[in-house]
Amino acid sequence: MTNSAFKYFSMAVLLAAGGCAYSSDDIFPSLYVSDEQEAAAKADYDKDAVPELGSTNFEPVKISDGSSTGTLVGQKVITFRNELNQLQTSIRSNNSTLQQIRASVTNNAVQYHKVTGAIEAKLQVGTTPGNPQMFSMLETAQNNIQVMSANTNALNQLSGKVAADAANTDFLVNAIRASYSISGAVDEDHRQLHVLENEAAQTSVLMNSLLNEINSDIARQKQYVNTANNTIVNLSSAIKTGSFGVNNVPMTMPFVGGAGNRFGSSAPTATPAVSGSGAPLFVARFNKANVKYKDGLKQAVQAAQAKKPNVIFDVVAVNPTTGSAAVARNHAGQIFQDMIDMGVSADHINLSAKSGGESSEVRIYVH
Repeated sequence: MTNSAFKYFSMAVLLAAGGCAYSSDDIFPSLYVSDEQEAAAKADYDKDAVPELGSTNFEPVKISDGSSTGTLVGQKVITFRNELNQLQTSIRSNNSTLQQIRASVTNNAVQYHKVTGAIEAKLQVGTTPGNPQMFSMLETAQNNIQVMSANTNALNQLSGKVAADAANTDFLVNAIRASYSISGAVDEDHRQLHVLENEAAQTSVLMNSLLNEINSDIARQKQYVNTANNTIVNLSSAIKTGSFGVNNVPMTMPFVGGAGNRFGSSAPTATPAVSGSGAPLFVARFNKANVKYKDGLKQAVQAAQAKKPNVIFDVVAVNPTTGSAAVARNHAGQIFQDMIDMGVSADHINLSAKSGGESSEVRIYVH
């Protein structure tokens, strides 16, 4: 981890652990680099480039005023009102933290997407193997990922704090309801208890909604960071060779030629991609996590090679009509690698992509 990334990580963790004892305005701008860059990043970006985070701004209901009645129940009402006010103050503080974490996530995701997009564009046309400028750009993207990882840790810390507040709010609602049975109350006490009970119940609902949305953000953020880290690994391998390697092949036209051609000893030669036609030899549908396809793929490849030793395989990434095209592309790249591991020559595999599937899938045709 670079020094700058470690600094960002430490800031995010300290932010989450500090509860209300911090000034968010002093901490989060450092994650943005500058207000101008933050505004530019938010102004124009592909929605697929950032995690699909929640957008709710959580504001609690106003607490009604009440007068003291001088009774024991009246004193409890005052105590309950003060406790509810503290819990609502905590909601506002936690909501402010959440919104700033989301802004940091969005900014860093957009910057990461722009940098990796520039790297991919350069690799498409080829560059010198181990180009230090490309590795410098890749380090910038890694720093963005590290900040997003720090934001995930901050969200985890925030989730724990909100969960504790939610439990205290539920306890308060039950305490208010139990106070109706205390003797010596006047009508005004019960009226105020009823109003306070409704406000506390609404606060409890809001608190739990805040907790649920934070936890959803955590899950989406973790998935995004995992995918981003995998992309960094693939791009690093491609930069070392100066062009797209087996995990990062361009989907518009395949590489052809020998291994030296693919791994940078000479410029790659491109021919138009062969679109799959007829019945596919093999289809891997990625409509759930951890799809087990390798055994079936191996059997299909071996059967095709046994029938025709010089068979050509067309690996087609089929993108769904809605959603990101990157998913099918990444799976196609992995299947390309799997086929290489099975002994298929790289110049016997064509890669292409098309849209129109119900889910992300990879189809293999032969000719």
